Amino acid sequence: MWISPTWQGRQTMLAKVMLASLKTRRTSALLIVAAIGLSVLMIIGIDRVRHQVRANFSSTISGTDLIVSARGGPMNILLYSVFRLSDPTAGISWKTVEHLADHPDVKWWIPIALGDSHRGYPVVATNDSYLAHYRYGRDQRLVLQSGAWFARADQAVLGSAVAARLGYQQGEHIVLAHGASGPAIVEHDNHPFTVVGILAPTGTPVDQSVHISLEGMAVIHRGGAYRSGLPPMLGQARDKPDSVNAVMLGLKRRMAVLSLQRELSRYEREPLTAIIPGVQLQRLWRITAAGENALRATSLAVLVVALLVLVSTVLAALEGRRHEIAVLRATGAGRLAVYTVIVGESLCFTVLGCLLGLGVLFLAQWGLAPMALAEWSLRLPEHFLAWRELPAIGAILLAGSLAGLIPAEKAFRNSLADGLTPRN
Repeated sequence: MWISPTWQGRQTMLAKVMLASLKTRRTSALLIVAAIGLSVLMIIGIDRVRHQVRANFSSTISGTDLIVSARGGPMNILLYSVFRLSDPTAGISWKTVEHLADHPDVKWWIPIALGDSHRGYPVVATNDSYLAHYRYGRDQRLVLQSGAWFARADQAVLGSAVAARLGYQQGEHIVLAHGASGPAIVEHDNHPFTVVGILAPTGTPVDQSVHISLEGMAVIHRGGAYRSGLPPMLGQARDKPDSVNAVMLGLKRRMAVLSLQRELSRYEREPLTAIIPGVQLQRLWRITAAGENALRATSLAVLVVALLVLVSTVLAALEGRRHEIAVLRATGAGRLAVYTVIVGESLCFTVLGCLLGLGVLFLAQWGLAPMALAEWSLRLPEHFLAWRELPAIGAILLAGSLAGLIPAEKAFRNSLADGLTPRN
């Protein structure tokens, strides 16, 4: 399609007018861009953190049908057994664990005993089933980055974050302490553990944990001594613990989940609670929804303030631009041309603000990614802009453009007040 030189020349002239205006108002333009960039940083940043936290929480455990623990709140059971974010409640007896292991609907079982720590990192006592059956993400299994899984009561396997943060290697000796969180209550310095393996990074609380055998936990709490020459445990400990805090179950038939859950709620030997991890995760999202909405409202308020600053700044500058607009009108520019200049400037501010906010967010992700993974087992996104974020960016650009309509209409009315004849 052919474009007339006259029309093309006018567009070039309007672009030059906008650029010249922006240069003369550099300070105010930079402040507007910074304000919009901050709002974009908050809106997209909060959405990314929310999305990534949900993804990390959801991927922490996969394929586990039920988690059985002593009678207690389902949410608390999920938090301490999977995420290590709460103190464990009373344990369930080993006889009950054996009953669960022998249940005809149970395919595999993973006992977990908590309550100890090492330099602030939780200690998880378990058996070989943990390495064989624990899944995270999309049915991913745990893999040893170096060394081997524990085969003796005095051996420990570290999560990747523990090894990286504390600088541990295979063969080093560590001392555990009683107490799952806070300062150590009693150190088990008479029973040191030897690091025999380090797990590969998973982006889950597994990275933040020290893993020992159930036998090892039983020994340090009973004050006994390690026995040499013990064979690999293969899911059975020679020194059985009195109790564990939770048992993860994988069932032979998914259809049996609800029936087994009801059966365990009526267990006669001791009070039990069996939770479905996926159901409790959905409850967790509903609980945190209010906080997420508050953060979104705050970021939207920042955007509204930035747009108001944009409008007020452009309006304040109109008085000094009356001659500029008058020259445009004298050359034949109509309402559309005036609107193009003013709204174009607002859109330019918004585009630059979006690029600034996204750029700062990308650099922050890149810089904080190693610390987030090591400290919180949180994998930060690596992209500059995701497809799901395009609607939000589009809405911000539209809002920025619309914010220029009020100053544009005022500029056009000023030109009429100056005695110019409109040419539409």
